[in-house]
Amino acid sequence: MENDKNNKILLDAVRTVGIIKPRFNTIAKGFDPPQLEVFGTGFWLTSGSFVTCAHVVESIANLPIEIVGMLVVGGNEKVYRKATISIIDSLHDLAVLTVEPNSEEDRKSIEGEIGNGLSLYNQSLSVGQKIAYAGFPLGSQLLNEKHSPSYAEWVIGSEVIDSRAGSKTIQISGPVIGGYSGAPIVLRSDYKKVIGIVSRSPSEEAGQASIFQGIHWKHIRELDELTQS
Repeated sequence: MENDKNNKILLDAVRTVGIIKPRFNTIAKGFDPPQLEVFGTGFWLTSGSFVTCAHVVESIANLPIEIVGMLVVGGNEKVYRKATISIIDSLHDLAVLTVEPNSEEDRKSIEGEIGNGLSLYNQSLSVGQKIAYAGFPLGSQLLNEKHSPSYAEWVIGSEVIDSRAGSKTIQISGPVIGGYSGAPIVLRSDYKKVIGIVSRSPSEEAGQASIFQGIHWKHIRELDELTQS
């Protein structure tokens, strides 16, 4: 029961990131109702920042809404909120989105979600530490009516520093598939603390990898501080 309660902390913080766009029905010769296409995952920090991966939203950053559709952050049970890209950090594959409430009542809901969001870790990591992450693998293909995220557990393989690029990543021993990009990675000893974000896997084109990369919490903190300044 205690583990289920801890899992819920993580599951409640994550949201879908995608677009809503009407689709033309060639048979009916008209537009179907707008459909959600999920690109990846994002999550709330208690600072108020909504964070995801840059590569989840970069492809639509400079295209008009008529072409790409409206960028949205999904909630539970088909609640969509319009979003805009606030900051993109392509070097570290991070982005912060501005999420717009649908109403004054919804604004209060967002405030509650932020209050129950995640915070950033600020200590060194060790090989073998148990971690968890949650998101929306395979995007729209596995999305159910309640938009329930999928949960997974693995371990830290190593920390990697690229001195030339000035970046730091976390190598996670475990498989990951598309749609998890932007998912928060937390320590299972403290589900409220984000140590990283699921990013690209070394063999992403193969669909699944036994090791994947997490963006280090230090880069997330830098971006969050920039957002708050």
